[in-house]
Amino acid sequence: MRRIAVLVLALWVVPRPAHADLTGQLYDDVRDVVEELIQTEVTTSVVTTVKVRSPALAFYMHGTLERLGSPYWGSLGRALESDLTVAVADFVYWHLSSDGSTADIVGSARRFFGCVAKPDGSDACKRVVAAVQHNRPLLESECRRTKPAPERRVACDIGLATLAALEKRSSVRHHVIDALGDIVLSEISDRTAAERLHDVLARWLDSPTSMPTGLLETFGNPDLDGSLANDAIDKLCDDPATVAQFLRDPIEHPGWICFAISHAALPNALAAKVTIDDPRGKLEQRVDYWQIADALKHFDADRASDDLSFRLMADVAFEPKCPPGTAIAGWPCSGPRLSPGGTITVEWLGRTMVGVVDKSGTIDTKPHRQMMLWMLRFRRAMQRIDELRALVPPSLGKWVFYAGGPPPHSREIVRSLARMARLVNELRTRWYLWSQTQELDIAELLRAAQSAVGGPTPVLAFLDAQGDTNLDIGDWLRLVMRGDYRALAMESLRAALDLPLADSTRPRETFFLTLAAYLLDSGQGVGETVARGAFKAAAKDLLLSATHRGVPRAGDRWRFRWMPRLGLRLSFDEHYAITDPGTRRTVVTADWPTAMVAFTDYIGLEGSLIDPVAPLAELALRPAGTYLGQENLVLDVLRPRLGVWVALPQLSRRIAVSTGFAARFLSINPMTMTYGHKPSLVFDAGIEFVF
Repeated sequence: MRRIAVLVLALWVVPRPAHADLTGQLYDDVRDVVEELIQTEVTTSVVTTVKVRSPALAFYMHGTLERLGSPYWGSLGRALESDLTVAVADFVYWHLSSDGSTADIVGSARRFFGCVAKPDGSDACKRVVAAVQHNRPLLESECRRTKPAPERRVACDIGLATLAALEKRSSVRHHVIDALGDIVLSEISDRTAAERLHDVLARWLDSPTSMPTGLLETFGNPDLDGSLANDAIDKLCDDPATVAQFLRDPIEHPGWICFAISHAALPNALAAKVTIDDPRGKLEQRVDYWQIADALKHFDADRASDDLSFRLMADVAFEPKCPPGTAIAGWPCSGPRLSPGGTITVEWLGRTMVGVVDKSGTIDTKPHRQMMLWMLRFRRAMQRIDELRALVPPSLGKWVFYAGGPPPHSREIVRSLARMARLVNELRTRWYLWSQTQELDIAELLRAAQSAVGGPTPVLAFLDAQGDTNLDIGDWLRLVMRGDYRALAMESLRAALDLPLADSTRPRETFFLTLAAYLLDSGQGVGETVARGAFKAAAKDLLLSATHRGVPRAGDRWRFRWMPRLGLRLSFDEHYAITDPGTRRTVVTADWPTAMVAFTDYIGLEGSLIDPVAPLAELALRPAGTYLGQENLVLDVLRPRLGVWVALPQLSRRIAVSTGFAARFLSINPMTMTYGHKPSLVFDAGIEFVF
């Protein structure tokens, strides 16, 4: 206000040419200043209070407070939504990454916003302080500009999903999938494998029915929890009995795990030693299991017999000695390979089976039918492995069911595939969790992922937090997904300002809270009328609380101010008709000094002595021309006035409607257009701004 008074005084004392266009422009500028002061005065103290009470809230609500303290309220609602979006997303990320052990989301929000004003020295608070000091949100600095640490990846994903949901972007599901992937794929250390598994998981989550049923039933079996640890895998695959059990029951037995990771024990456990003692010669040959499996692809199970089984094994043993397309003379590459009296001994699967070629050329076995039985079992088991290998996405073929030596990271990948399968199975059962973006229950999805990994994990500790609270992180995230800005604002702002629900002693904070509720009202739960009524009541309390400012009231009857009282009035004086078309002018006034007395809260009397803006009004509003005696214009400053004011303190204690009479000592001679001095009475009515 001192600057406004200095401006008015400067405009008066600096000599100006008597040109209507220049003085009219100055007059319009003064009027614009008055209008802006009337529009912004009611919120200046509110903005200051919010900044002092919660510096962190002032940082996140910078755009809102800037518009609230300016005349430009048109975009206030959009600014509030935008600022609240960043604040809520940052808080969700901060809560999950640093304070997820508590279930009290409101208490956590109070600590988050209080870290700047009252830091507790913890690392969590230091992160908030650093964000405010660097003027950059936490999500931006810790999740986007730098790669988050493994223990913060899920928190980053959920924070970014919160930001996308409140900004109504379609990337919400993408961030939620990232969170689920970071949970179930947390063990993967190979970046290439992690990216391919993540792509597979994204496809399966987008369409859970696209995951092959056979793969889902095998990898999603809950009984596998204890079978996929490294020690359990080695114990399973190094045991010779595992092979026999798997061959007997390849559907139910977990022996497929050994093939899934291409365990190093398999080649020796499944290889066969074939010894052929023929009258024409003798042969000993090791036959690997994949050679046997390849030969069995053409094995006719309907015609299976010991004779065919031994001959198949003999052919596989002869093949390295007699490659196709070569002409090698002598046994076994030319002439009959198996002559009567010859024997075939197969040491395979921990058993020794012997076949003797009789006179008719048929191979008789001891024990009877054992060779055929184990050949059929092996064939069925290999078919099972081939079926599973075909179901695995091609992008994972170099790690899972790889036909070769044990690939690196295969155990981690198989365990991750099992977690993915359990998660997809859970989502197929609870399809409603993943049906629509607006209905996403992120907390329940995270619980499903927690179940898929086999139990609680440190990054999901917030899901199991205990405490007596009506609002936990799950409820908070559901508010986010519904886009319930009003509820989020009420809880966030109340926590940031540390404003209890029943506290009526802090009208500025209450005004800010109810203003946010009114601007963000969505019509859900609280109607517009209720929100508007609460806002009006808070505005009234704010105005009534400023007893030392603005118009007086019955309980605070007198006001005397050395600051001018600015106004915009219709002024009526018969002397105006000498130069103007009529006796009426629209003028800006600056009454000083001022005194006011209240009869009630709404009406009273007022008085003042001078108006330093009156000469400017005369210069601005008179017709262009040549005037004499302009030094007498200074007489127009003297304006003793007595009037009646009427105010609506519910609307503003700064603004009042006024009418009254003032003495004017400036006159003009119509014949010579010369200013002189002669008293007259001026009637006026208008609106005024009271300090």
